[in-house]
Amino acid sequence: MLNLFKNQFFWLALILILAFIVRIYKIDSPVADWHSWRQVDTASVTRNFIKEGFNPFFPKYDDMSGVSENPIANLNRFRFVEFPVYNIAVYPLYLIYGIDIKYDRLVSILFSLGSIVFLYLICKRYLGVAVSLLTAAIYALLPFNVFFSRTTLPEPTFLFFALGMVCFVDRWIWEGGGKWGFWGFIFTAIAFLIKPWAIFFVPPLIYSLFVKYGSIKKIPKSFILFAVLSLMPFILWRFWILNFPEGIPASSWLMNGDGIRFRPAFWWWIVSERIGREILGVTGAFLFFLGLIMRPRNGSFFLHVWALAMFLYFVIFATGNVRHDYYQFIFTPIASVFVSLGFVSLIKGANTFLPRIWTILLATLFLILTFYFTWTQVKELYKINNPPIIEAGKFADQILPKEAMVVAPYNGDTAFLYQINRPGWAVEALPLMELVTDYGVTHYISVNRDNKTNWVLRHFKILEDNPRFVIADLRVITNPLTPEDSEP
Repeated sequence: MLNLFKNQFFWLALILILAFIVRIYKIDSPVADWHSWRQVDTASVTRNFIKEGFNPFFPKYDDMSGVSENPIANLNRFRFVEFPVYNIAVYPLYLIYGIDIKYDRLVSILFSLGSIVFLYLICKRYLGVAVSLLTAAIYALLPFNVFFSRTTLPEPTFLFFALGMVCFVDRWIWEGGGKWGFWGFIFTAIAFLIKPWAIFFVPPLIYSLFVKYGSIKKIPKSFILFAVLSLMPFILWRFWILNFPEGIPASSWLMNGDGIRFRPAFWWWIVSERIGREILGVTGAFLFFLGLIMRPRNGSFFLHVWALAMFLYFVIFATGNVRHDYYQFIFTPIASVFVSLGFVSLIKGANTFLPRIWTILLATLFLILTFYFTWTQVKELYKINNPPIIEAGKFADQILPKEAMVVAPYNGDTAFLYQINRPGWAVEALPLMELVTDYGVTHYISVNRDNKTNWVLRHFKILEDNPRFVIADLRVITNPLTPEDSEP
């Protein structure tokens, strides 16, 4: 038994078990929680693989409204963002067990468990077993990381492949061996196919190359060839999707669309709100920055270069990081590394610190409070934002014909459209009658009693009218339209 407790893989397995347990919390919850608009866009692609046929080169979601840089109607409902690796992984479960959102979440969870293993293996090379296990545990249990590790976003899948890329390529650099290069190629190619900001996981690998070979001239050409070949699938995918501009969401605003980069609000959002409140809390942020300023005992700045690359990611995609907290999900691995290093530095103490009895107590207290403070923030993310859209969606799915095409106005948010399980428009981009006559829209569903809904109630056949939602058949006019009562 004593030998078991000394076994690193016993502790890693225990961490993975705990990580799995905390991630299955509300695994079958409807996709109407935090960032549901982005989650349903991803989940609907897999659902449409089942409904309309499996073709990863033509991923489709439910929204027909324009989302491109120059908005035009997306009548084919193309969803050209990341290559649908995550959806391909979920598809067999849908095929065998039926469409159920818990399978989407389960796949994300499994990928996130793989990320824990890769982070441990990366850190083990530079920090040793004990600190690496602590890092893996912190990463596995951080409430922010737990929540986003069980969402239907592509981020958990991306992070698995990005960390695998770092693990295998770094090992290939230092140990050689074709098998590490092969797996490094597979994981690098897939990571870039999912998210182009896999590039921000490359700087520490470049650092390893320079440390080993001393100059760019001495780096073997095999690494250059590796980089070119790894990027080819990504380049080909990007050229392919250019043929369908209506299916490419606007993205230029992510970099600095509102001019917030380096302004006081930028630092407030990233450092205070995200790192200091939601991701690490004030105590975790203290441990993180303490670990960051400590000189590495092994002399390698590999992990510091990784942290610097994440800072560049925050700066380059300034607006995206300020507007969407899930953009910082890829920061959590390196954040966990330096939180653990800060914790260990307090545990070990120093001549300039208080006596060790106090620093040990402070380190323990700070780590406990890190989880407590962030949980108080993250627990709100699990809540259903607007329950009526789920009720209305289920009812509509039961009574509407399968070929129905709907308008489900929800400020452009496709979460409502997803619950209805029909294609259509998540925003009234055009007058309703034009959508009916020109685009084949058949029904209108609303959870808001606004002027447009009241107008629909006056003029069209109503299939359901209750205090929570309205469903109307736009094909049947019950009260002739007049200029005096024109569409709002």
